[in-house]
Amino acid sequence: MLLSIVRRSRRRRDRRGGKQAGWLAGAVGAALGLAALGLAAATVPAHAQVAAGVPAASRLGPQVVHTGAGPTGYSVTFRVYDPSATRMRIKGEWSFASAAEITADPTNSTPSYGYDWQPGEFPLASPNAGPAANWPVTDMTEDQATGVWSYTTPLPSGVFTYALYPGCDAAAPALTGCTAMADPANPPWSTTGSPELTSQVYVPSDPRFGTVNYWWQGPAPQGDQGTLTHLTYSSPGHAGPTNENYLVAYTPPGYNPHRRVPYPVFYLVHGGGGNEMDWSTQGDMKNIMDNLIAAHEIQPMVIVMPNNPTDAEMTDDILPYVQRNFDVAAEPSGRSFAGLSGGASVVQDFLYGDTTEFGYYGVWSAPTGLPTATQAASPELKQLLGLHIGDGLQDLGGRAHANIAAEEALLTSTDVPFVEFNVNGGHNWAYWRLALRDFLTKVGFRATSVSVAAHGRTVSASVTPATGEPATPTGTIRFELNGGPLGGPVRLHGGKATLVLPPDAAGGTVIATYGGDSLYNPGSGKSSI
Repeated sequence: MLLSIVRRSRRRRDRRGGKQAGWLAGAVGAALGLAALGLAAATVPAHAQVAAGVPAASRLGPQVVHTGAGPTGYSVTFRVYDPSATRMRIKGEWSFASAAEITADPTNSTPSYGYDWQPGEFPLASPNAGPAANWPVTDMTEDQATGVWSYTTPLPSGVFTYALYPGCDAAAPALTGCTAMADPANPPWSTTGSPELTSQVYVPSDPRFGTVNYWWQGPAPQGDQGTLTHLTYSSPGHAGPTNENYLVAYTPPGYNPHRRVPYPVFYLVHGGGGNEMDWSTQGDMKNIMDNLIAAHEIQPMVIVMPNNPTDAEMTDDILPYVQRNFDVAAEPSGRSFAGLSGGASVVQDFLYGDTTEFGYYGVWSAPTGLPTATQAASPELKQLLGLHIGDGLQDLGGRAHANIAAEEALLTSTDVPFVEFNVNGGHNWAYWRLALRDFLTKVGFRATSVSVAAHGRTVSASVTPATGEPATPTGTIRFELNGGPLGGPVRLHGGKATLVLPPDAAGGTVIATYGGDSLYNPGSGKSSI
């Protein structure tokens, strides 16, 4: 089996020290050894096994095998049945780079691939310039006896998007004139509405090879899974479809449409050229949500993913529709709005033009668009419950990062608080999945306020979530009087902590500092005594 995309420089080949052929021989041997021991099947779902004779599409799909061999400990075999095809190609997110290499070569002209991946490398297109998906294109190999095409590669941990291109002879990586096809044995969860022409595969981590443990990106146990629903709503004046549009909604496990406290609602927008299906497929949103909720790292919420929404459509059509059909918060403190790339521009329109519509915002990988100095100085920005902003440091060869850095500098100059998330990565879903988790575990629906009251020589502090939610804040409060500590931390009970002042305590200012917990952010309050 040969890769059509191996054109590395001699410098990189020598540095890696390995050869693809050597890896393939080892991988095949490892896979055969596992099969002989009856172990390979244990890592593959029953529906993915190839039946004797002509296999049905439902019996194929990606086969993830724990090889226990370098460079990653796992390999994936992609398979598709098409005996009539004269050629089958696969395009997937498995070119990589390190931060040091991109510093020397911003376009990532000599990327590494799965078979020579090294710890610390992250998915990055080649060339890394512009929004085009410049991922590797590889010829699959046909087993003429069965009509099954296959391609095997080692991969590090995480989620990888891929698409198939039957009969495509166009030049890579653009494949101009060819039509992408989702894997028929691993299709998108819905075919309603906008077409999603890709599939995804999750690869676990083998820590012995330095891969990151992205457990939160894998499928959650059945009992911990929420629900995805594709919906059509009325949107007067919209074209394609006429006078209506699409959205995808995620409801958490055990969603109760009559819950006493309405659910927070998170509006999540895709990038330019995308659609309402992107976050629930390429973005791996459902698995991320299911796992974080089950791990008690975030609270249950409803997520709404619209299709190319305009500003007016958000306020006039989408918000009212969601309010009517889901048990969600009606006030801004219960609403978040985030988007990536072109979708970040829609988010910025609200952030700087209609700030109070949402309590929390996330701006990721916006390649252009900065607020004016007047907009950045708006006092409403300082009243936000949370703002999250960032991008991959190697995004679009640094162009998008320059724009994000300028926006962050402008916000800093006007003392607008925000959480920065600038890490190694590109203009791709590998970064945006990280950004989603960071937003949820640090910003979204986590704000608190702390009130302090004194009654004689007793001081009490109450921690109140800024967003209405059933969970009561836990953890501890530290009290200070005139800058000096008043004993050790006091544990919250029912969201309150009480302290009796020592006999020699004089009047002054008491400050209560809440340390936060797994669901709520720290906060502080003060009172005079």
